[in-house]
Amino acid sequence: MAASRENTGSKEKPVRGPETRGIPLSKLARAGLAGKVAVSSALRSLRPGKRTPEEEWRERGEAFFTACARLKGLPLKVAQMLSQEAELLPEEFRQELSKSCYQSPPMNRALVRQAVSANLGAPPEALFKSFSETPFAAASLGQVHLAVTHDDRRIAVKLQYPGIARTVRNDLAVVGGFASALPWLKEVQGAWTEVADRMLEELSYGHEARWTDWFRGNLGISEVTVPAVHAAYSRETILATDFLEGAHLAEWLAGGPGQEERDALAKILWSVYLKSVYVLNALNADPNPGNFLIRIGKSGSKRVQEDGSVAMLDFGCVKSFPPSFSANLSKLFAMHAKGYRGNGNAYSLVEEYASIGILRITDRRADFSGLEKHLRSMGEWVLRPYRNAVFDFGSAGNYFQECRAEAWSLFRSVKGIEFAPDFVFLDRARYGLYRTFQRLGARVAMGNEWEGGYPG
Repeated sequence: MAASRENTGSKEKPVRGPETRGIPLSKLARAGLAGKVAVSSALRSLRPGKRTPEEEWRERGEAFFTACARLKGLPLKVAQMLSQEAELLPEEFRQELSKSCYQSPPMNRALVRQAVSANLGAPPEALFKSFSETPFAAASLGQVHLAVTHDDRRIAVKLQYPGIARTVRNDLAVVGGFASALPWLKEVQGAWTEVADRMLEELSYGHEARWTDWFRGNLGISEVTVPAVHAAYSRETILATDFLEGAHLAEWLAGGPGQEERDALAKILWSVYLKSVYVLNALNADPNPGNFLIRIGKSGSKRVQEDGSVAMLDFGCVKSFPPSFSANLSKLFAMHAKGYRGNGNAYSLVEEYASIGILRITDRRADFSGLEKHLRSMGEWVLRPYRNAVFDFGSAGNYFQECRAEAWSLFRSVKGIEFAPDFVFLDRARYGLYRTFQRLGARVAMGNEWEGGYPG
């Protein structure tokens, strides 16, 4: 799962603030730090003086972000996901967590030099014409530095935090052990395994380099740029790519782009998702908005340019699908789009999902009546943006609250079945993309050739 601000290019100002000498590695040390921050936050809440609820939530968010940023790895990724939940969390708390998409306290310069030397066999000054020891981006697994090669190419050098692999494995073991001890979570064990596998893959920058090269060669969308990998400066815990300039979503929106520009950006992002899932069978599955830049041009205009206008970054979390899964996903959309009425069996929709590999029935003695109901409701929710030629995500009303309620109801109905693990990151990417559309206030033509031909 790519940590969004762990990208490979931006014109953002260097990350400032306190440096960290090292990440707490042991389970005891990590629990101790979390406890220390919790106590500090509790004491702060007891300070004399009247504060507004907004101020209190901002302080809580700051404390939560501080702990996650210090721990990095899995906790910081949780903060990133929570930052997108506009209806779930108070705005002041969410705004503090949104820092996790773009910034995190960097490691000190001595560790930076050690990391470069350990990976490439020489210190930065021997390898590059110039190397900024202050990162311009820092996030959950590593931080990114600007370097200039001896032939005057500007590159982004991403360094993995020393020891982060151990912390990720420790955190996954703790969460996995907790989950396995709860009998009612057995139906989602496959989903947890899927999450853990992708997280462990992200620890390999060699893995990310290969996917970056693959998407650069295969995405083929003229409005999208994927940076080139510089193999001479890349290893398993260091990755060098083209340095790409552009604005992150928050920065771009602060410039006040018009409706036409926001719609154009959403259209590009939607085309990337559709081609990835249905043509390439491989999806950059981290929906964090820090994983792309809007290349606005030297004129300073906020207009999305025609060619190479969006830079896609950070291919650490890529979900690949067998072609059969993408084909069955198309069948699923078509089935709901046509208003599935069943074949007379009590659990016809559950059986239909099983027949196309979307779920597996593990206990036919289970009562699927609740599941049947919620599958139909979720199908209707997914298809709602397709009902008209254009869907206005900026005026979607309770659309996202309804999703959460339906998803929770569906989860409580999961008995005697297992959903295909491929859905975990597919749903995460799609939901995150919808959230970006909401933030853009975008109007999107959702209909396409793969998903039921809607609106027909």
